[in-house]
Amino acid sequence: MLVDHHLLEKYWAGLCTPEEREAVERWMLDGIPEESYELRPPDVEPVIKNQLWERITEASREEINPDKTIRMSMWFKMSAIAAILFLLIGVGIYISPDSILDKSRPSVLVAYQEVSLPYGKKASVTLPDGTKVFLNAGSKLKYPPKFSKTERRVLLDGEAFFEVTKDPKKPFFIQTRQTTTRVLGTRFNLQSWEGCSDILNVEEGRVQFSAAGSIDTLILHANTQGVFDGHSLTKTIVNSRNRIAWTKGQMIFNDVKLGEVIIELERWYGVEINLSNPQLANNRVKVQFDNASLAEVLRDISFALNIKYKIKDKEVMLSR
Repeated sequence: MLVDHHLLEKYWAGLCTPEEREAVERWMLDGIPEESYELRPPDVEPVIKNQLWERITEASREEINPDKTIRMSMWFKMSAIAAILFLLIGVGIYISPDSILDKSRPSVLVAYQEVSLPYGKKASVTLPDGTKVFLNAGSKLKYPPKFSKTERRVLLDGEAFFEVTKDPKKPFFIQTRQTTTRVLGTRFNLQSWEGCSDILNVEEGRVQFSAAGSIDTLILHANTQGVFDGHSLTKTIVNSRNRIAWTKGQMIFNDVKLGEVIIELERWYGVEINLSNPQLANNRVKVQFDNASLAEVLRDISFALNIKYKIKDKEVMLSR
């Protein structure tokens, strides 16, 4: 696995998969990068690794309480320092890459605040710079209590609509498992659900969209969409209104498979939806709802597809 700057940033942010995390740890312990790249000065990577270990060791002496019992995965015992790194990331500590590169700056250990929503709940968050974030059901947002002097960076798992406060001197970054979004001040919607493509839809302004493992970088404007499917980035023209309708309590399904609609309904209403026949998931739905109840949504979908529905507590059954 290639260890590049995208993967290192994911690792520092605690967003790596177990396979990615193991690859980075092996890279740091070996002391030899798998492949050089020109995104940073050629002599920087040895410095990053050396200073990373120094900072982690320092932080462990100052921040870790030896009397506190801590549970960690058994596989993560390659070394004492590696275990300390796991601990710091596990409790939401982020090590700023800039501070590692610049010895003149003190070590920066940032405890991220977290907003985590269950299915059936949505929320709005105002960040320290005034940026407004509308968080969809089942989503998670991490952000520092105060942004650094050089950048604004948050971590997203799920879906959110951002109204980013303009600041040309401090770019705003959204980091997901797969992608990095960079803006100076604009409005856009970002989806990053586990196991799905990352989808970025721009309503206003200019947005830079890049992904780990992809050499391409997209520049997106109003009514354009960027998609990363895990392999490559693609750009298309769309109606951004459909993608941000959820912020106004609307659901718009334009020729969407029922299987995909079900996933959205489960998040939206906090229910579990089952099909009596898996083939029903391939039926396509074209419908719009405005602040509708679950019963209203199921009634209209059932009528359109000529199927039946049954609601019991938090479970729904759809059948022919």
